[in-house]
Amino acid sequence: MGFFWERYVIDKKDKKLLLLKNMEKTLFNSKGEPVAYISGDMKKTIYLWDGHPVAYLYNSYHIYGFNGRHLGWFINGIVYDPDGNRIGFTSTTCPTAAYKEPAKVKKYPTDKIGPRYEAPPLPELGFNYSTEDFEKFLLDGQILP
Repeated sequence: MGFFWERYVIDKKDKKLLLLKNMEKTLFNSKGEPVAYISGDMKKTIYLWDGHPVAYLYNSYHIYGFNGRHLGWFINGIVYDPDGNRIGFTSTTCPTAAYKEPAKVKKYPTDKIGPRYEAPPLPELGFNYSTEDFEKFLLDGQILP
């Protein structure tokens, strides 16, 4: 199963469908402010705008912190918290107009991925917004020095 933001093109010479990868996808909070982005690397690392890696996608939809903690789910362009509330969005799923993205800074190296805690069962996903700040939600996955 591919990620929803991956694009396909047809190779005119060989008449094959090719997958364009390495596209980055911006994540916004419920106010439309850019908070983080999912990189196009193999781990689908989630970086904050200051370049710090805080989490990654596992099996396309689980969000894990580098500390091994399961943070939530990324389903159909929406980030859900552990309670099933919506906390993060792509530009196409954001409930308000998305702000312009700031320039990206140099990415910091990723931490070694810690052992993953078992993912909790997927809660009933709702339309309510999480009361938690999206950046704080992501920072819960970073490894502290």
